[in-house]
Amino acid sequence: MKTKLNGILTLFLALIVQLSFAQEKTISGTVTDQDGLPLPGVNILVEGTTTGTQSDFDGLYSINASVGDVLVLSYIGQKNVRMTIGASNTMDVQMEEDAQALEEVVVTAFGIKRKPKSLGYSVASVKSEDITENSEPDLIRSLNGKVPGVDVNVSTGVAGAANKINIRGTTSFQGGNQPLFVVDGTPYSNDELETSDQVTDSGGSYESGISSLDPNDIANIEVLKGAVAAALYGSRAVNGVIVITTKSGQSGGFSNKKFEVSLNSGLYFEKIANLPEYQNTYGNGTNFNYNNANGSWGARFDSLETIPTWGPLLAAFPDLFGPTVPYVAQPNNVKDLFRTGIVRDNSINVSTANENSNFSLTLSNLDQEGYIPFNTYKRTNISTGGNFKLENGLKVGANLSYSDSEQVGAFFGENQYAGAASSFARTMVLGRTWDFNLPYEHPVTGAPVVPNGGYDHPLWSWKHNQIISSVNRTVANVNFSYDFNDHINARYQLGINKYDLGRVEITDKGSRAAAGIGQVRTQDYDSEEIESTFLVTFNYDLAQDLNLNLLVGNNVNQKSTHDVGYTGTGLIADDIFTIKNTANVTADFNDTTRKRIVGVFGDMGLNYKDYLFLNATARNDWSSTLPKNGNSFLYPSVSSSFIFTDAFDIGGDILNYGKIRGGWANVGRDADAYQINKVFGLGDVYAGQPVVFVPTTLGNPDLVPENTEEFEIGADLEFFNRRVMIDFTWYQKSTTDLISEVNVPTSTGYTSFLTNIGEMENKGVEVGLTLIPVRTENFSWTSFTSFTKNKNEVKDLIDGLERFPIDVNQIAYVQKGQPYGVFYGTAFARDEEGNYLIEEGGGGVLQATSDAVIGDPTPDFKIGFTNTLKYKTLSLRAQVDWKEGGDFSSSGLAALLGRGVTKDTEDRERTYIIPGFYGNPTTGEAILDGSGNKIPNTTQITMNNLYFSPTTNSNTFGINTVDEGTIYDGTVYRLREVALAYDLPKKYLEKTFIGSLSIALIGNNLWYFAPNVPKYTNYDPDVTAYGASNLQGIETQSAPSSKRYGFKINVTF
Repeated sequence: MKTKLNGILTLFLALIVQLSFAQEKTISGTVTDQDGLPLPGVNILVEGTTTGTQSDFDGLYSINASVGDVLVLSYIGQKNVRMTIGASNTMDVQMEEDAQALEEVVVTAFGIKRKPKSLGYSVASVKSEDITENSEPDLIRSLNGKVPGVDVNVSTGVAGAANKINIRGTTSFQGGNQPLFVVDGTPYSNDELETSDQVTDSGGSYESGISSLDPNDIANIEVLKGAVAAALYGSRAVNGVIVITTKSGQSGGFSNKKFEVSLNSGLYFEKIANLPEYQNTYGNGTNFNYNNANGSWGARFDSLETIPTWGPLLAAFPDLFGPTVPYVAQPNNVKDLFRTGIVRDNSINVSTANENSNFSLTLSNLDQEGYIPFNTYKRTNISTGGNFKLENGLKVGANLSYSDSEQVGAFFGENQYAGAASSFARTMVLGRTWDFNLPYEHPVTGAPVVPNGGYDHPLWSWKHNQIISSVNRTVANVNFSYDFNDHINARYQLGINKYDLGRVEITDKGSRAAAGIGQVRTQDYDSEEIESTFLVTFNYDLAQDLNLNLLVGNNVNQKSTHDVGYTGTGLIADDIFTIKNTANVTADFNDTTRKRIVGVFGDMGLNYKDYLFLNATARNDWSSTLPKNGNSFLYPSVSSSFIFTDAFDIGGDILNYGKIRGGWANVGRDADAYQINKVFGLGDVYAGQPVVFVPTTLGNPDLVPENTEEFEIGADLEFFNRRVMIDFTWYQKSTTDLISEVNVPTSTGYTSFLTNIGEMENKGVEVGLTLIPVRTENFSWTSFTSFTKNKNEVKDLIDGLERFPIDVNQIAYVQKGQPYGVFYGTAFARDEEGNYLIEEGGGGVLQATSDAVIGDPTPDFKIGFTNTLKYKTLSLRAQVDWKEGGDFSSSGLAALLGRGVTKDTEDRERTYIIPGFYGNPTTGEAILDGSGNKIPNTTQITMNNLYFSPTTNSNTFGINTVDEGTIYDGTVYRLREVALAYDLPKKYLEKTFIGSLSIALIGNNLWYFAPNVPKYTNYDPDVTAYGASNLQGIETQSAPSSKRYGFKINVTF
């Protein structure tokens, strides 16, 4: 009986299981948006389970579920849809736009989330794919041309080199002008540490602090452009703020997202963007006669068969040469110095989320070999973090990241200073008969061997003279959030950012620098920045149509640094590049600083009927770097926005959305550490006794912070069902009490005094225009235009000071009534009508009797055009940039002309007359004939003299001329990015373990055209020598820009 009962139970259970499986079936359908267009990437989950899928590019989906189950469909910007499964196997869904959901993604100061319609100031969002879907390892370069109001100046083509970024112009004479970077609530210093002077000491193309951040871990970027948007940061807000949220630092957004693994792998090839077109008709020499000179103004190659063997090579390698060598052109002698570099960028991300937690882990490795031999940049990153909601309602989040990077680079800059040895001293202007594929290392001494003297062989220099920078950064954050009720929330965050840099600059024996005996220079820098923020938010409806959002908080920031450097000269043993292996050691610096800012702040927002918003903030900062009786400053702001289409109910098919906004703020910048004190320095021990010295700059106990007042107005408009969208902003910001050094008599015991000396103003216009000319079921065309125009002017300087140099060895100045960084120096002499005044008998242009403003590096405007074409799963995206105006000073370009190496100088067997009139070099005025008329110039000069000034008083347009002779217009058009991507349709992956797969062909900086530089130089006007410093628009024997092309594969599981 028992056996029979067991059999019946078994059959009964089998029947139940069979019926259960019989009820499960495959549900399929199409998901579309409110316009009936397919929605790819919609999350579809069986409620209460982990079973889920996503719609493909055509909006198609299929999922296994049972009758009675509930499908939940979710998509950013759309309202969630819940459907109960019935008898039908096909369930098509049309989703509705959820404007409120779209608005919840804007992150502002201190991570505060706001509705975009409530903002009375300009904030720009950058998607993570805009940063990662290119071949650019540098985050700052990836932002170029993508955000109106954000100006990026690239430096050189050196792997890992720093670049300059600022928002809405320059606001400080000698302080930092880059925005504050905040990553997951913790500040990131973007300082560029210069171990050697890049002007006088052949410094390197050093990396910047933000380069340690892994773009693969970035979830989103918000750019708080102006003082109004950034006012809650107080004395750190003057240059705007870039708020970065990483994947490991994301909070909230709990969902039933399944476990996902994403792999990204990119391989790119890197070359010089454009080499000059060299002339190969004339060899080394002058005036059509051969000699072993630096310039190629010598005899034609078809006029001689042989020339004497170059002395240094014959002496070093007597067995390789006879008394003569063939006199022939070397068309590729510059090209052959370089290589095709490779960039390998690989990352893996693991993420998962459920209703109460989320977790992310990212591992990345970047390995960049630049086009310059021995130039590399390597970076390894690991970051992890998550958020958890406890049973008591407390939300806890934490993330940790670690970065390890190494840059190996060369020495650049001017080669004319004693002790300097730029690796690019002759690299781009090699004599047209020099063969640089010959041996270049002396077999006995190991010194560089070149055809003539005065410089190091570039291949030897890149191999032996190196700058090696190693950087470690560790960042940890923890945050707590608790909702006391529906109206009150408290949040606390604590973060620490520890940055360590170790650098060794090696000058090997035999180099032109360091008197040939070798040198090692070291710098060890570490910083620790701690940020603590506590916020309490109150949200109440004061009336049916009036909402109040009130926030109060406390913020503490402390930054400590230690910087120590040594120089050792005279290498003792070969190939050991340490300070201990040098004969003479000097302590260069040993500095320790600590700075603390304590702030309390409040933020009040009023919302009337969801179309009129008013926001006011106030922050009071106490700074440790200001006098105790004057270290407290209040920074207020107020802004408002008005959605007039909602207020007047005028939205329709033409104008869908209209918003006007405006704001005002007052923010500042406090002093750097110890600028108010009379401090002492410690020198080298002498005769067993410590040495204490007085610094050359006298501190000022009466310093006050630089103060910036900014006003902005703007509008956001949408037309034709969001087919046309316009974001317009006009701003004006004035900065007063600017801090800088002024010279003082040496009788004071000091050379300079730090004080508040001036006022500066920036005015500008920013426009973002989005167009969707075509949008069909299978094809779309989206165009985005970014327009940036900023006008800067130094409004005032203290009495008795008309101008001062930003760097005493360069032509960039601060001058009243002129833009910041204007070029001021020796100039061509001109008459009252602007005509050149020519030296009689010499034929060149006279030098003006006094220095003058000779150029302005500020562009008239910048425009970025980004077009994206999509057909089903195939997309093509291209970004073209246009920079109009902006002068640049270039010794490299002047050398190309002055050395006679490019085709610009090939038509030289004739003479030239410079248009102008004869002038008096003493008076600087035109010479008049007997009838009182100016005498036109008729003096003929050779092309050699046209680009290499013939006499002391005759200045021309290349080498040995006045400063003005090396100034060029920087207008340039550029194909900055292009990418062709293909997403494999998901229907081909349904039976595999792969969730998605895409492949992209990518190119960066593939083409540019600069119409106002000499044609065959192919010179890139955007190349500058001084990285992220305030010296911009100046090029000094720098490495040319690079271009990249390759492919990237993204796979998710």
